[in-house]
Amino acid sequence: MALGGVAVFGTFGLLTMTIVVLSIIFMLGFGFLAAGSAFSDITKDLPDVDAAVERPAFKTATIYDRKGRMLYEIIDPQGGRRTIVKYDEMPVYLIEAVVGTEDPGFFTNPGYDLKAILRAFIQNIRGQDVISGASTITQQLVRNVLLSPEERYEQSYRRKIREAVLAYRLSQKYSKEEILQRYLNEVYFGNLAYGVEAAAQTYFNKHVGELTRAESAMIAGLIQSPNRYNPFSNPKAAKARQYEVLNLMVRHGFLDLETALKAQEESLRLESPKQEIQAPHFVVYVRDLLEKMYGSNQIYYGGLRVYTTLDLDLLSAAEKIAGQRVADLRQFNANNAALVAIDPKTAEVLVMMGSVDYWNKEIDGQVNMAIAERQPGSTLKPFTYLTAFEKKMAMPATIIKDEKTVFDGGRGQPPYVPRNHDNQFRGPVTVRRALGNSLNVPAVKMLQQIGVPALLDTVHRFGITSLNEPQRYGLSLTLGGGEVRLLDLVYAYTALANQGVQVGAPVPEAERQPGRSQLEPIVITKIVDSAGAVIFEQPTPERVRLASEQSTWLISDILSDDKAREGTYGPNSYLELSRPAAAKTGTTEHFEDSWTIGYTPNLVVGVWVGNADNTPMDNVFGARGAGFIWHGFMEKALQDEPVQWYERPPGLIRASVDAETGLRPAPDKKVVIDWFVEDALPKRWAAPNATPTPLLPVTTPTPVGAPTPVGAPTPVGAPTPIGAPSETVTEPVVPNLVGLPEEEARRQVTAASLNNTYANYQTAADVADKNFFNSIKPGHVLSQMPAPGTKIGRGSTVWLAVRKPS
Repeated sequence: MALGGVAVFGTFGLLTMTIVVLSIIFMLGFGFLAAGSAFSDITKDLPDVDAAVERPAFKTATIYDRKGRMLYEIIDPQGGRRTIVKYDEMPVYLIEAVVGTEDPGFFTNPGYDLKAILRAFIQNIRGQDVISGASTITQQLVRNVLLSPEERYEQSYRRKIREAVLAYRLSQKYSKEEILQRYLNEVYFGNLAYGVEAAAQTYFNKHVGELTRAESAMIAGLIQSPNRYNPFSNPKAAKARQYEVLNLMVRHGFLDLETALKAQEESLRLESPKQEIQAPHFVVYVRDLLEKMYGSNQIYYGGLRVYTTLDLDLLSAAEKIAGQRVADLRQFNANNAALVAIDPKTAEVLVMMGSVDYWNKEIDGQVNMAIAERQPGSTLKPFTYLTAFEKKMAMPATIIKDEKTVFDGGRGQPPYVPRNHDNQFRGPVTVRRALGNSLNVPAVKMLQQIGVPALLDTVHRFGITSLNEPQRYGLSLTLGGGEVRLLDLVYAYTALANQGVQVGAPVPEAERQPGRSQLEPIVITKIVDSAGAVIFEQPTPERVRLASEQSTWLISDILSDDKAREGTYGPNSYLELSRPAAAKTGTTEHFEDSWTIGYTPNLVVGVWVGNADNTPMDNVFGARGAGFIWHGFMEKALQDEPVQWYERPPGLIRASVDAETGLRPAPDKKVVIDWFVEDALPKRWAAPNATPTPLLPVTTPTPVGAPTPVGAPTPVGAPTPIGAPSETVTEPVVPNLVGLPEEEARRQVTAASLNNTYANYQTAADVADKNFFNSIKPGHVLSQMPAPGTKIGRGSTVWLAVRKPS
């Protein structure tokens, strides 16, 4: 390749050609008479290209936690993390990667690209947006160093012409090596690294001259968008970008295909030197948000003071608890953990711990697992059942048959046969027991009923930003058959903690998508500029109702019911706190990921345990891995907070259903008593000695128009199908309950196809006849309404007055 100054044209000839082309543009744009004047006006105040070696003064930004403690001072781009290196200290393949990606004609062009200038002009006269693509390396350098911040981001052909003239002058005065050396020491590579030496240290903890070809290709790919291709927060995108760079090197003759393939296959080991920084994953996350809001220039020159939601004390507690637990789990090949905590009332992120040790290269500690996409195991099951509750297709007492079931896998796919974690089946189970014990088969059956699109709609509205390939997901979605971010999952659970209301900051208009959450969690509360003026202050968070208070209360009631999960987790598991709390675990099929997400009314915490490189753990389930950390952190974080739980909302009633069918109970049959939304009670009654039929079908749904199976319930509000068995019309008779123990009285009420309600516990002061009161034992029925022998409709309520136990 040619090195040094431009050799294709003489200086005079090239200058003449440039002026001619630019004059044509101006004649077209301004007319022949005005062209010369316009060109002169545009170029008259151009800076001296020698100023490219100087930079203006700057003021660094500082990031603080919620209590005003400094987390990090964003490094001075001139005297901070930038080490100047000479051209000959840079690997040839790094130079080739940058040139092949950013400007393949760099060594032969005059510093600018005439085609790009003409394209911008044509876009302008057509009324299109002017883009800045196809800028040469020389143009990028003069734009970043010589143009003012205002002009640097201006989208116009005027700016491109000024840029081109400066690039041409710079190319005439300096050699290609000098320009490239300056450029590679100037350009930003993300994560606070300016220049190739800083980039090599930041991502691989080595000098630039020690970079491999594969590492050089990854670094070269960062120039276009350091945030998008950040290998610490988005390793998949960084690897894909590296592949693009290697392809471009092959296309432009810098590399042969065989060498490119070898580089592509090389495993990249990310490693960064330690520096003074607290909450590093959170700081990098905030810094990326700041760049979106204000651009790099304001961050490095505006002297911003950025106040965030992070609680450094809680982060320290999370790091200590998680570190201790992971140390215990290393014998089971579990080496890392992440934790996110959000206040559901404000949507403020209190903790973002992306790994147990940011500086530990053995666990890829700098990869932020709080925002990495991973399979969530069973943590999506509550949203499956919530969707069913909202559609009134199920309630906590709904019966689902837990048995081996073969589902159609779809065209060209094998049948899908889910299994439970212990490979056991339990027969008819309630939704409460199925969700509490995290049974897989019932969850898949429920998803089959509501439909995969309905679940995707729910989780997207609740804040999940991934799961964007709907054609890819099947019934395994409810078991974690897709990838989500821990931060998103915790934010989705905040709406459960708020009884169906999501709180947050509005998603920026440009990023809003139909059917997705319009709110997002909050991490920045206030930004002050160098003069002390507040340039941003987080307004009062917005609130949006996503689900009914009744449905979300039912989910919280199940997830906080230690008895309901006892079959899987045993009594007093890690999910049981010293106060009421809801919790759900998740474990992927091959133990790559262990999750626990749980909440109280004032705190939502999610924990992930696993390995960043997807290496499986040895039988580390959600409760055993993430659950232990979740328990310890929740107890620590809430130790000084008052105990809170949810009051039962109106619109719920407690009723009994047949334990085998989920229908209204027949006499002398086993029943289940649970909460129902008032208008979601089953309409049909179980017949005595009838063959039990689960509420949900065992295999695929009945096609539209097909007869309803005998014994299956009629959906709420639906007419009784033709040919269905007739309902019993005999009215129940209220039994005599006075003097019976409360438990026996309630059993007889249920057996009579009637409903129980809460007992009125009375003392001697409540009963006029003291002799009668004393004749009834404590805990036994004093009186009832309706009276014994009364004929009333099925499902009617019987009220009991019980002598208060001593």
